[in-house]
Amino acid sequence: MKPPAICITESGAQYAERLRRDYIPMLNAIDAPFRAGADRRSAAMVPSANRGLKSSVATLVDEPIEAGALAIVDFLTFTAQLSALQQGEFGARLRAAAVDGCDSSVELLCRYALHAIAPGSGLRVDEQVRGFRNFYDKHCRILTPEGKVCGFVALGGERQRGTFCVELTGEGCAHVVAWAHTREVLEGWGAKLSRVDCAHDDKEGRHTLADVQRWYDEGQFTSRGRPPAIGYQGFNDGSGQTIYVGKNEGNQRLCVYEKGKQLGDPSSPWVRFEARFGAKYREIPYDILERPWEFITGHYPPLSWISELSTRMQTSVAKAAACMAGSLRHAKRQCGRVVNALRKFCTTPGEFAGAVESLLKAEKLPAWAEGIYQGSALFDPVLRPARDLAARFVLPGDYNVPSSSITV
Repeated sequence: MKPPAICITESGAQYAERLRRDYIPMLNAIDAPFRAGADRRSAAMVPSANRGLKSSVATLVDEPIEAGALAIVDFLTFTAQLSALQQGEFGARLRAAAVDGCDSSVELLCRYALHAIAPGSGLRVDEQVRGFRNFYDKHCRILTPEGKVCGFVALGGERQRGTFCVELTGEGCAHVVAWAHTREVLEGWGAKLSRVDCAHDDKEGRHTLADVQRWYDEGQFTSRGRPPAIGYQGFNDGSGQTIYVGKNEGNQRLCVYEKGKQLGDPSSPWVRFEARFGAKYREIPYDILERPWEFITGHYPPLSWISELSTRMQTSVAKAAACMAGSLRHAKRQCGRVVNALRKFCTTPGEFAGAVESLLKAEKLPAWAEGIYQGSALFDPVLRPARDLAARFVLPGDYNVPSSSITV
């Protein structure tokens, strides 16, 4: 949905205020179904920032990430040029008004930045524009669908040389649904990654803090002849302990902690291995957003067993994708004509989707799909043609037609 045209007689601040009054409410109405979907996906709670400290959560809950993921991006901070946001005359006026201190313009730019890097995530920008943050003059907080703070977008200030800054905590990163898209946007902006945390969850406790201590004592973390510093935090009372390998937070640091116990379950074996990378002495490559496990194992050789998990996962995904392709061929041969007839006789895309859902879907999964948790993204080469066709045929929101409205 395009914004209204700028009137020649109005300033950038006046135009931004008109957008806030007339245009933003319409955008909110359009976003409402996506926020509702994010609410359902985010039923489980994630700590707002996973820093290896004890959480105040009383009971153990799983995080809303795919079970068995090799590694996740658990914290992200980057900066980019403000000129990357909103091109053309409209963008120039909006940026100029924001730099001059117009709160409406600041909020619009913050919204644009967030929705560009995390579409469909359910994350939103707080309407209240706040003051100084991370050496920037103004900032807006990023909120989860439940209204919890999970980061910020900051801009403004002569010393920042026309840049803006975005930070997502662990909870914010957990809502990002397509890191490949985020990487593409940041690369297009020429953004600088300032900090990225990558985490692997060993929920079965195959490797413990005692293993980390043993690897350190054996010198497996030593590089260039110098062992890194090691630190400890926590108590042996069931509340969870933490081991830090390395103390230079501006460069890199490994934090290993008993995640389950720190979330409130004294008997939980869950251990998190969290590698924190900073850009104080080097550039952080964009690849880390798509393949975080490679950076964990590359910088910390004792954790090479994570790569072995990667090999096994790739094998299982390849087998599942082959089964998916074969099943689709058989399904097309057996019921393709019926599906085509439904599409012809249903008057709306929503009615067609409801018919397929209520008349053709079985409750059980095929044997090859049992235990497959990675999601449809891993079957992209097989499913992309179908998704492209659906995108041309189905309109947003039409899937909300209840299946009970279908008559046969």
